[in-house]
Amino acid sequence: MFGHYSVTSILLAFTILLMPAVMSGCSGNKSGQQQDVQLQAARKKIKEEKESEKLSKLEDNIETLFEALGGPAMKTEGKDNKPGQQDKDNKENDQQDGTQQEDGQEQDKQQEKGQQQGNGQKSGQQEDNRQESKQQKDEQKEKDAWMKADKAINDLHYKWNDLLPEVTKKGADLKLVDAFDNSLNNLTTEAESRNKDKVLALANKLYSHIPDLYSLYHSKIPPEVKRMIYFTRNVMLESEKDNWEQVERDTESLEKTWTLFRNTVEDEQKKTGDKLNFSIYELKKVVSEKNRQLADIKGRIVLNNIGELSKLYEEK
Repeated sequence: MFGHYSVTSILLAFTILLMPAVMSGCSGNKSGQQQDVQLQAARKKIKEEKESEKLSKLEDNIETLFEALGGPAMKTEGKDNKPGQQDKDNKENDQQDGTQQEDGQEQDKQQEKGQQQGNGQKSGQQEDNRQESKQQKDEQKEKDAWMKADKAINDLHYKWNDLLPEVTKKGADLKLVDAFDNSLNNLTTEAESRNKDKVLALANKLYSHIPDLYSLYHSKIPPEVKRMIYFTRNVMLESEKDNWEQVERDTESLEKTWTLFRNTVEDEQKKTGDKLNFSIYELKKVVSEKNRQLADIKGRIVLNNIGELSKLYEEK
């Protein structure tokens, strides 16, 4: 009897001694499983971000098209110009050409005062040559712009084809796929007309699908940011055509999108968020006044602020 209890006591003591080791082993397995889950999640995130690079390149291609035709473009990779700057630069270049032409004409007039009547024909010929040279320069500039635009549109087809398997795998709705595809085809066909206003409008129509494509990814930049770009750009494009009813609708949509999105802006982004808020307010004000020139200026400021906010999200 005594021996039985002794053996039992020994076994019990041995079991108690083993329990910490067993529990430690279970804890280690659990910790290892958690690490595996975290590692898989990290790999998935890296893969998703890498995949979204294709969408980012597609978006950059649309911006290249806007830049080529002097439209309101966001800053693209490797570019130093601010959003909307290309359109401003083109207008300033045209103004400079006109100023240089006026200066040249004034100089010619001063020279002609000291010349004899017989030199009038020679001066007239020089003026004709100058006008012809400027016309040729403008035509070449226009030709180069459309060549760049055609290339951008052509590249869009290839990048879209490259992205398609990815977005369909992520569950993209067939309606979204068809909408983007149809918009791209319409843009390509219209480009043959060489009508800048219509092509830029269709380019922005194509861009309107970009936010929905971004919603398929866990990207750093929220889709709402892209949606604000679309509405702002449409305000600028439609104001150029005095289509103020559409401009007011787009301004209202821009304001609503920003109001909802503003609540998610974090502390480190608040300063830029405040700038964007005031710029949208100023844009809305000039739109109510139907001021085409100010709508263009204020629109570019809004795009610039959206670009700054996007950069902050990318750096998170």
